[in-house]
Amino acid sequence: MNKKGKISLYPYFDYLRGVFNQYQAFIIMLGIATIKWMEHTEKYACSAKLITRALLENGHLDHEVTRHENEFPEFDGILSALLSRLFSGKGGYLKEIYHQLDDKDLRTKKDFQELINQAVQLDLRESGLAKTPHSVASLVAKLQDLDGIDSFADLCAGISSIALEIFRQSHHQPYYYAEGIDSTSCIISRLLMIVNGVESYEIVNKDIFNKNEIGETRQFDLVISDIPRNLKYHKPLNAHDPRFRYGIPRQGNMEWAVIQNVIYHMNEWGKGVVIGSKGMLVRSYENEIRAAIIEEDLIECVITLPDNLYEKTNIGTEVMILNRYKPLESRGRILFINAEKYKKRLNSYQDMLTEEGIRKIVGAYHFNKEEEGFSKFVPIEEMAKYDYRLNPVEYIEYESLKNQFDQTIPLGEIAEITRGVNVTKKELESLEKDGEYYYLNIRNIDEGDINYEDATRIKPKSWDWLERYSIQPGDILITAKGWETKAALVDNDFKDSFISSNLTRIRVDRSKYNPYILLEFLQSEIGKRMLESIQTGTTITLINNKQLSRMEVPVYPKEMMDEIGRSIKKNQTIYKEKVKEAEQQYEGKRDELLMKLGLDNSLEKN
Repeated sequence: MNKKGKISLYPYFDYLRGVFNQYQAFIIMLGIATIKWMEHTEKYACSAKLITRALLENGHLDHEVTRHENEFPEFDGILSALLSRLFSGKGGYLKEIYHQLDDKDLRTKKDFQELINQAVQLDLRESGLAKTPHSVASLVAKLQDLDGIDSFADLCAGISSIALEIFRQSHHQPYYYAEGIDSTSCIISRLLMIVNGVESYEIVNKDIFNKNEIGETRQFDLVISDIPRNLKYHKPLNAHDPRFRYGIPRQGNMEWAVIQNVIYHMNEWGKGVVIGSKGMLVRSYENEIRAAIIEEDLIECVITLPDNLYEKTNIGTEVMILNRYKPLESRGRILFINAEKYKKRLNSYQDMLTEEGIRKIVGAYHFNKEEEGFSKFVPIEEMAKYDYRLNPVEYIEYESLKNQFDQTIPLGEIAEITRGVNVTKKELESLEKDGEYYYLNIRNIDEGDINYEDATRIKPKSWDWLERYSIQPGDILITAKGWETKAALVDNDFKDSFISSNLTRIRVDRSKYNPYILLEFLQSEIGKRMLESIQTGTTITLINNKQLSRMEVPVYPKEMMDEIGRSIKKNQTIYKEKVKEAEQQYEGKRDELLMKLGLDNSLEKN
């Protein structure tokens, strides 16, 4: 192989482009590389030569592939999937790839082993293969005491990226069992086991939620699962299934079904590692399941990783470590780690976890280290106050930000918090007729102000809307949905309006707090970070009113707040007047200049 230890695979894909799609080109490359690898092995060399002869001489390739798979059962279904079934009649392309590989600096079995590994890891966005990023797989392996693992399992295994990293870092070969629903991924996973010299493994193509199949009752020293971000499971789960003793999740979001499955397969000393999205840590309708597992002291550590680590999604990544036999110093509490800033660019569309980040995470976990702004132990008894949410950012950053103030008070003690009204598209069409109230949405909140001009005009569906969803001077409106939290204060020039369900109204008790001061806090960097720490959701972030009411805001003397509030209001008024004056001057001068050019857009003729 070349000096860098890598060979560019793109020329091969360029050659195959137009005749085969990207996925088929990938399969062809993998198949030919496998033949070349077998030719350099002692065990498969003779059989590989017969396959090669059939390939190059337009012989009975299917027959030779079948013969090989019968002779070597570990290859059952692998070569037939990679070579003969899809490309009948197009053998010329396979021959050309074979000859091109002969021209490269590939000399040994290890060279072709690395070529196969590179082909699998190459970003093939259309391949559909479930791959755990290398930096994440490396982290998972480093979090384990590999010498103490004799067996491990992978549920939703994909192409066994984590397992291969465990084998690379381990001094011995534990038994490996994997389940995956995608047949192609299972085939490639088995191939990778063969070419990387793994001997004790079983990879099964099955639905992990199905009962009465292989592996249902097995238990292991370690169980891992990188839950597919698009996992949607709409079959009902059996409430009497012992795997789901903590509760049945809603259909559609099945992460806690996978987590329970992982727990079920952990032996009495076993550990589990689950990789998933932020949603599994915070969704309110799953808090009873989370509570039951937390109260049983099965969760040892929760880690927030950077976003954009995976090829096909930019959402964040969370790692949960489960343990049936936690160390004495960890019992009764959970270690939270926030490593979201430890990332660097991998390519034009994907980031990776840095080596520094991996070292810090591994060090904090193995040595039970607490570090301001990075890691923190939280007693289980405190978690009820947070509805058993498991968001590390909430426990680490929120507390760190709160501690910057001498005294704080929950927002719910100084203000009434109300989510706006949800109006369906069909209802909106009806309510727009003779509408006299503005219906404010996210787009109407802009840089601390409310833009009424673009708002829809509606009439109330019921008269209780006037009390529940209307606005008045001094109200603060914040966006309850979206990536960016925006806030605005309703001033004395307000227009009669209702707020949509995408907005939350904070009605401040002026005897306790000043709304101008609260607005400035919510718009400050500290306030924005505190709001971000309590957000839920993955693709669309949400602010839960219950969590918002618990958010701590700084306490100041009332007299000082009112004095500064008046100054802020006065300053804002002066600013708006000067901006309006400047705009008028600009437009007037512009019109004057355009008239001199005859470009005043006047169509009147004398």
